Amino acid sequence: MARFCTQCGRPLADGEICQCQMTGNQQTGNQQTGNQQNQYYNNGPQTGGQPGQGRGPVNPNEGYTISTEDWIPLRKLIGIGESDNNDVEGCFERGKKIVPDLIAPCEQEIPIKQYQLCNARSRLRGLWQEGRIQVTNKRILFRLSGRSWIGRAMSHTEFTIDEVAGVALSNGVRFALWDFLLGFLVSMLACALGGLFSELPVFLAFILGIAAAVPFFIFKKKYYIKALFLAFSMSMVSLSSAKSIFEHPFLSKIGIFLTVIILVLYVIALFLFSLKPSLSINIMTKCASDKPISIWSRQSMVSVMEVLPGEDADVAIEELGSMITDIQKLGDFGIRKWKVD
Repeated sequence: MARFCTQCGRPLADGEICQCQMTGNQQTGNQQTGNQQNQYYNNGPQTGGQPGQGRGPVNPNEGYTISTEDWIPLRKLIGIGESDNNDVEGCFERGKKIVPDLIAPCEQEIPIKQYQLCNARSRLRGLWQEGRIQVTNKRILFRLSGRSWIGRAMSHTEFTIDEVAGVALSNGVRFALWDFLLGFLVSMLACALGGLFSELPVFLAFILGIAAAVPFFIFKKKYYIKALFLAFSMSMVSLSSAKSIFEHPFLSKIGIFLTVIILVLYVIALFLFSLKPSLSINIMTKCASDKPISIWSRQSMVSVMEVLPGEDADVAIEELGSMITDIQKLGDFGIRKWKVD
């Protein structure tokens, strides 16, 4: 029966050893001999020899090199200096589609529609991000892109279209406590300014104080401007009334009555200023282990994250759920129905 070499496949006669195996054994022997010589050179002979005998003292650092590529700048370790992320050119990614301009498309992926859904803002961090959501025939992608005080800021979330179980969007208002407190503190400056003008003659200060309340009925919205004028007016009228309490009792009573009315209008204007638009987005998935797309206005002691509705927010609320359902159930027909060229 013919025999063949197990390494190169060459036919062999009975008892014949292939040349490739003989060459391999010879190389293995040479390698073992070299290792023994190196061991002898480093440690000396095994019998009666001393380590390093015949070649001088052994350098413990021999063969160890320090590369500058492994260094880390001290400013990065202790957190000083500018951020490496401070290049903000094109950070808002305006005029681009998530797929294929920003994210590589999947095999046979067709972009269907994209919405300018929201804007995220954090005044403490100097953060402004523009949020876009895109639906394709294979995925749903949500991307926030923008900048902060120190540079670019971006977040990206996506799911396959088959994983989406539901969509919850709401476009409403919220009461911003920090805006209320900030508005109150700044309006106190207007009160102080009104106190300075109250040093004018009583009748003149009284008339100017009433005139300062008129913008409340002129401006449409602009609640913060209204609150500043009302704070100025309230200060002038109340101080003028206090000064004329003995000289002009009747005028003083009218001034106190007007001060109460102006105070009520001031609180209303400040409260309306503190009502901010708020958008909440929740896209649920069928798999409980997956983290859904979820973004809403969050407020803490150190940061306020506001989510404001974008220009397509109302359209997205009307269409997004129906579009996803049609694509999941109708396939190509759903794609043709909703696709925007």
